[in-house]
Amino acid sequence: MFELPEEIQLHNIVETAPHLGTGPETLLRLPESLRVHLNDNAKERAFHSTGCELRFRLKSPSFKIKIQTCDIGGLQHGGGLAQVLFGDFSHGYVPIILGENEFEFNAPVHDNLAKVSDHPLFHPELVRILFPTHAAICGIDLTGDFAAPEPGDIPARRALHHGSSITHGSGSITSRETWAGISARNMEADLINLGLGGGCHCEPEMTDYLCSRNDFDYAVLETGINMLGLDPDTANANIRNLIRKFTTAHADKPVFFVGVFPCHNDVANNYQGRAQEIREFVEKEVKALNQPHAHFIDGKQALDPRTGLTTDLTHPSPAGMIQIGDFVSSEIKKVSPHA
Repeated sequence: MFELPEEIQLHNIVETAPHLGTGPETLLRLPESLRVHLNDNAKERAFHSTGCELRFRLKSPSFKIKIQTCDIGGLQHGGGLAQVLFGDFSHGYVPIILGENEFEFNAPVHDNLAKVSDHPLFHPELVRILFPTHAAICGIDLTGDFAAPEPGDIPARRALHHGSSITHGSGSITSRETWAGISARNMEADLINLGLGGGCHCEPEMTDYLCSRNDFDYAVLETGINMLGLDPDTANANIRNLIRKFTTAHADKPVFFVGVFPCHNDVANNYQGRAQEIREFVEKEVKALNQPHAHFIDGKQALDPRTGLTTDLTHPSPAGMIQIGDFVSSEIKKVSPHA
């Protein structure tokens, strides 16, 4: 792992590895032992830093950070924006370009922040550096005087999200403004974002890994648009395996399977195409379990295509991300208000 001060806490980062076995060590959201067995898109997107954070308390008046990025897919989305927050409060946005990036931030007046937020989700003295949705981070250097996060600085509950590029954050402005980030915030939970743009195929290896994790309180699994690119029999088998194995492995935790969000396939087929077939298949499989903690959420209802989609008629606009995040969290609260 990078040589960071020991006080720095990493979030949504499991290890580093060189891309294709060569090049600089790069942050990973999935173990390298899993990544190498996934499809090509997932192999790249596992390096993308959506939902990845550095967390610490700041003892000095300011801090400097250097961020080095490398070219690992996703450049059509741009480098993206990193965001610095003090607790729940946004402190600034900075564009992250390919190569070297260097920034300095001064601390705000913490006492005033505390007056505004009596019951914060994240404590206002906790500094959070959120990396962009599609950057590949291969170097970090922090300068300042730091302290480790304290008990109560971070939400007690954690939400595990997995899905396609829509969960990953394509179309969002920052990692916090993904629909998964908005939904987790509405649920007062800390987000683990394992979205894989173009690469959510629900392979058995990925399912086994999700089953092995036990560091969350509830899960939201988007059986999304990437499944349209697979042979229907393969897609259905992968989805069935995910639903059955994951709910068995986590029978005591609320699990929400989200059907495909509105997309171009719906527009072309008046909601009677393959996307709708997948929604109906997921709903049928979840209902067949008759498991009280397993729930289906119809993604077709999650946004208004007229205001929530971009011109590709698949990825949400920033407004669409808000619509989806609010919809999914409201659906969760209907059946499991304390998920």
